[in-house]
Amino acid sequence: MVELKEPFATLWRGKDPFEEVKTLQGEVFRELETRRTLRFEMAGKSYFLKWHRGTTLKEIIKNLLSLRMPVLGADREWNAIHRLRDVGVDTMYGVAFGEKGINPLTRTSFIITEDLTPTISLEDYCADWATNPPDVRVKRMLIKRVATMVRDMHAAGINHRDCYICHFLLHLPFSGKEEELKISVIDLHRRSFARAFHVVGAIKILLDFIFLR
Repeated sequence: MVELKEPFATLWRGKDPFEEVKTLQGEVFRELETRRTLRFEMAGKSYFLKWHRGTTLKEIIKNLLSLRMPVLGADREWNAIHRLRDVGVDTMYGVAFGEKGINPLTRTSFIITEDLTPTISLEDYCADWATNPPDVRVKRMLIKRVATMVRDMHAAGINHRDCYICHFLLHLPFSGKEEELKISVIDLHRRSFARAFHVVGAIKILLDFIFLR
């Protein structure tokens, strides 16, 4: 299965996207045995690639023992992006996806998203709040927006499972005005779908954000 949007639909027409992905070069953010994340330039724009090369039984067992969802491919993130955009939660914009193989131990997949720039993670934006407190109005505005996003994610049946403020990007410029405020949630590769509201997941998210008080 392959889905390509522009510019990749044109640039890779008549080519094997899986071979093209292998040739992409850029700034490597993560290099694991079965996963690779890099930022690259294409047709004058910046993108992120996440390339999955199957997984191992050791990795699956390690994640399960840690009560974490094993990452088995790029499809989770691709589907979550579309689901969140459908319900109005700001997130990444996916431009390319590919998956081949059935066995999760050998399945190959990739996802390409537009680089959300200029942005800053909420973790970095709030880093000096302990010594340099923000305007309380701005603080409450950010907390309210993140709370609304998490509520809407759960209402849509999505549990992020890695929901820390480093995975919420504040779009710049932002001078404290509500009409300028835009926050996008990223890194959805561990997400799970659930039809019912997950109380344990909600409590974990609240604990993750407690230091924003």
